[in-house]
Amino acid sequence: MENKYIENWDFFFTEIAENPASISLDLGLNRIAPVKESPVLLTAEIEMKDPQDNGLSSKSESEKLFEIEDTLHDELAKLPGSIKAGRVTTDGARLLYYYVSNGPEAKKAAKSALKKFSSYAADIYTENDAKWDKYKEYLYPSGYEMHTIMNRHVVENLRSKGDDLSIPREVDHYIFFSTESGKSAFLNSAEKLGYKKTSERVNEKNPEHPITLRVTRTDAVEYNEVCDYTSELYDLAEEHDGVYDGWETRLVTPEKAAK
Repeated sequence: MENKYIENWDFFFTEIAENPASISLDLGLNRIAPVKESPVLLTAEIEMKDPQDNGLSSKSESEKLFEIEDTLHDELAKLPGSIKAGRVTTDGARLLYYYVSNGPEAKKAAKSALKKFSSYAADIYTENDAKWDKYKEYLYPSGYEMHTIMNRHVVENLRSKGDDLSIPREVDHYIFFSTESGKSAFLNSAEKLGYKKTSERVNEKNPEHPITLRVTRTDAVEYNEVCDYTSELYDLAEEHDGVYDGWETRLVTPEKAAK
């Protein structure tokens, strides 16, 4: 069955060359990459004027940076085969990535678009990337980075429903294992961290990791706290050839907590 493209923009924070970085990308492109008709990668690198001390963009400059990005996009979108792949902000620079059909034509269009912003130092360059390696290996999140994206989605969903994220409640975590020994070693370590086993089952539809373990602990679900304890479980699962699959909890509003 042919993969269907559905635009799906998201973002995450990471490190690049030991510098903090913010990456925004169209996750939906992973379903269709590489696109044969767009084998050339165009990069527009813009030097920020007023970055934060950590090299990320400041609030004072963000509006102008988005204006530059929108202007560039409007120009490149006119070209057949032009696909916006992502944006990276790091080390005082904003880098915009497009896959295009015709490198020279796209480079000319990009330079024309950025003339309006002559006070900004910018470099535009193209390279052949028919396999979309830049998208797959640089922009696209690793397993751990995808895990932080999912954490944010769950927390935002709870908040939108009126959850008081600071209230501790039982949080369930799901981990897949390929072997009984790996599961047992993980559980032994998890119990020392205060988790308890609440269920276990065998899923024959997942031959690589047929053992599904659920462990539970009482915690608050504010985003930073969630990232701390789920990252610990993620690493612990990897140590024992397991795969951390995520977490869930019940909705706790101030009204429910007061009862």
